[in-house]
Amino acid sequence: MNYFKIIEKINGLKNCCKNFSIGKSLLGEDIVCFHLGSEKGKQIVVEGGIHAREYISTLFLLEEIDYLLNKKFDGGIYIIPLMNPDGVRLVLDGASFIQDENLKKFLININGSEDFSLWKANANAVDLNVNYDVFWGEGKQNVRKLASANFIGYYANSEIENINFLNFIKKINFSGSLSFHSKGEVIYYGFKLRGERLKEEKQIVKVLSKLNGYMPIKTKNSTGGLSDYLSYYYKVPAFTIELGSDHLRHPITEKFLPSIFQKNKQIITTFLNLV
Repeated sequence: MNYFKIIEKINGLKNCCKNFSIGKSLLGEDIVCFHLGSEKGKQIVVEGGIHAREYISTLFLLEEIDYLLNKKFDGGIYIIPLMNPDGVRLVLDGASFIQDENLKKFLININGSEDFSLWKANANAVDLNVNYDVFWGEGKQNVRKLASANFIGYYANSEIENINFLNFIKKINFSGSLSFHSKGEVIYYGFKLRGERLKEEKQIVKVLSKLNGYMPIKTKNSTGGLSDYLSYYYKVPAFTIELGSDHLRHPITEKFLPSIFQKNKQIITTFLNLV
């Protein structure tokens, strides 16, 4: 697997369904959003590939888009399969593609080698999923200096990839969100929730858990994430789904995609029906 195989798949799907760019990454790559179904009725937002080494979530969503093209369902689904294109390219291809020599040296120095296979961050060495302005910097595993993983950035919402997503989300009406990561086969829910909203998410996660067999876990000690932001500010059900067994090593490769897909292919449309 290399980065251009992912781009080829994205470009192939562009010919099959509505799509648009929500903006560009730090290094100028389009962050593509696909829309499936109708623009009328309930809408949900789905994303993957926010952590670079977790590109299996991107591969899953590309497979899912292909699967859903011929399916009928009420409402619509926005799917952003690759939120962090620069980071994923670093993981798959290394830093040789970066033309700016200073940036290349900067990233290799932070990473500690030219092997980026465990890199989680973007091309600024910021972990996009702890950079959102929702209890920013209060997570248990947060890092406050440049790193290949978990660095929160110098201020909240600092990264262009996240800015693009936040601008996009303001323009649409949506009823829920799914964020796909790896690994662990768990579903995180209930960020800072109590009362009726927590009860609602428990009911939804119970259904999703029965579909894929993943364990529901209430979110704690983790902040600044995309799901956290949408749940807290938009008051919608927002779940983070960790694909792949915890026994697997990062990065989970395309070898494991068929089994992951079979377990999760009904999750997105089921969620749409539940919110």
